[in-house]
Amino acid sequence: TGAAGGLGRAIARRMVEQGARVFLTDIAEAAALDALAQELNAGRADTVAFAAVQDVRDEARWQALLAQANEAMGGLSVLVNNAGVGSVAAPAQVELDEWRRVMAINVESIVLGCKHALPYLSASRPASIVNISSVAAFKVEPDYTAYNASKAAVASLTKSVAIDCARRELDVRCNS
Repeated sequence: TGAAGGLGRAIARRMVEQGARVFLTDIAEAAALDALAQELNAGRADTVAFAAVQDVRDEARWQALLAQANEAMGGLSVLVNNAGVGSVAAPAQVELDEWRRVMAINVESIVLGCKHALPYLSASRPASIVNISSVAAFKVEPDYTAYNASKAAVASLTKSVAIDCARRELDVRCNS
């Protein structure tokens, strides 16, 4: 997720350099996603990069895209939950709608991704989930109330998923 620019784009490039096939998603970034997929596929006999627009807050879209990715790539072995947003507001000034938006994109999307990817990932064995967190999970910055809290939630959620996968012997590693 969040593959159209920045860290997501760099992760996708590196994964393809290492021999992976990737399914790129981002919200409302179809042109950037298509350009990245074309770049990654250039000069290759086989398609290594697929792209689709995704609002990570939409559970039905998660289900559809994971099924599509599984079909297109012949299975899933890695999920990178990279989509995220920042927000600047002190605790006394944070608006509830903004708090909810940050939590939906930064935390709930990871819940949805893990929930719906685990059946595909556990079939691939071994597999990995990488949830992008931040140093803000452990060292908060003033005025980043929602962002700090969301990244702390990502770190804790990642541990919960990792423990669950180990307990169920799924051979799916989960790190943030």
